[in-house]
Amino acid sequence: MKKISVSIPGGNGRMGKTLLGLIIENEKFNLSSSTCLPNEDELGLDIGILVGKAKIFKELNTNTMSLFQNSDVLIDFTVPEATMFHARQCYENNMSIVIGTTGLKKSQEEELLTLSKKIPIVYSANFSIGVTLLSSLVLNSAKMLGAEWDIEILEMHHKHKIDAPSGTALLLGKSAAQARGQELSNVKSVLRDGIVGKRKESEIGFAVLRGGDVVGEHSVIFSNTGERIELVHKATDRSIFASGALRASHWAATADPGLYSLSDVLNNGG
Repeated sequence: MKKISVSIPGGNGRMGKTLLGLIIENEKFNLSSSTCLPNEDELGLDIGILVGKAKIFKELNTNTMSLFQNSDVLIDFTVPEATMFHARQCYENNMSIVIGTTGLKKSQEEELLTLSKKIPIVYSANFSIGVTLLSSLVLNSAKMLGAEWDIEILEMHHKHKIDAPSGTALLLGKSAAQARGQELSNVKSVLRDGIVGKRKESEIGFAVLRGGDVVGEHSVIFSNTGERIELVHKATDRSIFASGALRASHWAATADPGLYSLSDVLNNGG
């Protein structure tokens, strides 16, 4: 079996290091390149040492273009601006890309759709297999329960997370809105402060918590008179997201051009 060559930008970040550690241990993959920013302390460090393993005689570098040389797929958990640059370069180099970056604007998502006409792009706010199942449960539950049930989404993450609500919370909200034939942007309610009036029947509410080192917790709450249903997912180890992204990258390396979700990967044998 041919090994899949993978590139990782931001290799010294939380997710980057987790991905690198799994790639080094997995016989299905070969690490092509991993980069960091020019002034970061880990620059030039052997990547094996960086992730707490033996030397692999490949260093963390700042040559961005090395990510697109001798590589089948790039896995991106960076920031929106960097993600879009990487996606464009993958387009130019006929490479697949797996994107777990959150906070992309609608215009950026539309650009990804355009780029996906030439290359495979797997884009998901959350690469947990459990969250993918949760999203499906939310969609089916919202369909079955009907519009008279109120929907609220609660999420908590570590104190360093910079976007809110989380991409995963929005993903779950989109599933609920889709089930009702709505656009999430038209029914999303995030800010409640002061005298805001009674809850609108059609809205999907979001509550955001930040603190400590919480990896990720999401609850989707369906409420009606006299009863309540809660669907909950709690992540306790960041490696679940990396494992899902690697599974997606192995599939994406040989997939047809298109814009895919993790659910698409799982439903197509990935």
